[in-house]
Amino acid sequence: LVPKPATIIWPQNNLPEITLILAVPYPARMKYLWPVIASFSAVTRVVIVSAQRSNPEYMRSTVLQPPVYEPLIERGMSQGGRTRPVKVDVCMKEEVISRNLLARLGLIRKRNNNNNTDRTARVFLGCGDEYTTPPPAREVVVARCGKQSDVAPLAIVAIGPERGWTDGEATVFVNECGFKSAMLGSSTLRVDTAVMT
Repeated sequence: LVPKPATIIWPQNNLPEITLILAVPYPARMKYLWPVIASFSAVTRVVIVSAQRSNPEYMRSTVLQPPVYEPLIERGMSQGGRTRPVKVDVCMKEEVISRNLLARLGLIRKRNNNNNTDRTARVFLGCGDEYTTPPPAREVVVARCGKQSDVAPLAIVAIGPERGWTDGEATVFVNECGFKSAMLGSSTLRVDTAVMT
């Protein structure tokens, strides 16, 4: 048996914040995911991107339009008993994932940050390759944010498409933008399973 970690009650004004970078999944799955994502009180922002292995047709789906996703987010917030809004950014252009895109969205660590006060964990979810196995995502977040119960953790988590990120996208996230590779387990997960895990 795995011991359950101690429960931490965060003060209302110092809650954890998670930004999800989500490679657009199948539209029916995304419609299901909007209320699920919004029900988690720590998720404060969702960024939808088109990965190289994403189907380009998915970016044209109505499920990525505010009149469709806003009521779904409200339903999820109601189910989760939360009042903190969820900001949504949909990168509609068929733009490749790059350092410039992530910088424009404010998701990368500034290079001139020498004092190391940025305690945001940037997590790139993947399964690794035949030579390396990334650590569990929880270890990456704890290593970056620390175990202090008075400081709420901040995390940006990149979740790839059904067929995974390409090596080029992994290079952008990990080598160019300061994300740390991590995994949720040894199996390749569906996008909705990864989001809920």
